Formats: sequence, structure tokens, C-alpha cells
Amino acid sequence: MAVFLFWLIVFCISNMISITLVGERSLISGNLLNLHNLFKLVTHWKFIVAMLFAIFSRLSFIMINNSLLKIPRLALASTTITTFATLISLVFVMIANYYYLGERFSFQQLAGAGVVVFGIILMAKEF
Repeated sequence: MAVFLFWLIVFCISNMISITLVGERSLISGNLLNLHNLFKLVTHWKFIVAMLFAIFSRLSFIMINNSLLKIPRLALASTTITTFATLISLVFVMIANYYYLGERFSFQQLAGAGVVVFGIILMAKEF
């Protein structure tokens, strides 16, 4: 269980950093169908670092799944459980975007985040 939680936290942090870095308005605004603008985006240091964190989050997803495979009663649904558990990273992303990108959220968005957290708590009772 400790290994699962460790890799889940690693996933959340790496996913949060990846998404927050590429969420900066100056980086993603403009016509990205224009080859010059697209090249400018993919060669920007924030995009490159974000992609490295995205790769790391995929690797940590695999590690989460691997840790669940070792729990016999969860092994047959390990990928589904991993997928739902990693949704908690969306809450991390919302918090990071609030602080670093200045985004504001509606009641509906906050309620949706609450539903995600509640669902994960329900799933965690399985452990």
C-alpha cells in the first residue's frame, strides 16, 4: 500500500507540473496550426520540461499499476483502479493552476473536483 501511495503522489506531482507548465497563456496562445508558431512552442524550454514530466508521469502510472498487481484482490482490475486513482492529479492541477496561472473556478468545477475526490475515497475503501 505504501508503494502504491508513493507512486500515486509521484504521478500527481509530475502530472501537475507537466500540465501547469504548458498551461501558460503566452505559451499556448496564437495559431498553433501555423508551423512557425508550433515550432516555437515545441522548442520552448517549458514545453520540453513539461514533456519530460509527462513521460515521468506515464512511467509512474505503470509503477502504480504494478504495485496493484501485487495485491491479489486488486490484480484483476489494476489498470482500471490505477486510472481512477490517478484522477486525483486533476485536483492537484486545479490547485497549481489557481496559484501559478491565476485561474479561477466556478462552483460547478469545484463540485466536480469534490466528486472526483469522493469517488477516490470510495475506491480506497477497497484497500
